[in-house]
Amino acid sequence: MAEVQVATVRNTVMLSLFTDFKDFSIFTPAALHEGAVDAMLDQVVAWSEALKPLRAPAGV
Repeated sequence: MAEVQVATVRNTVMLSLFTDFKDFSIFTPAALHEGAVDAMLDQVVAWSEALKPLRAPAGV
């Protein structure tokens, strides 16, 4: 993935539409997933902050 310049997130969570989403649309993760979801989102936010300068318009 790095070869095609993709920033990867190592933490993953296996979620189920049946148990982790109310009415298949509202995200309500089971308690056992909360720690893993938090860790994954922390990595997404970290990458977002690290790549922020690359998203800025040229000349700004």
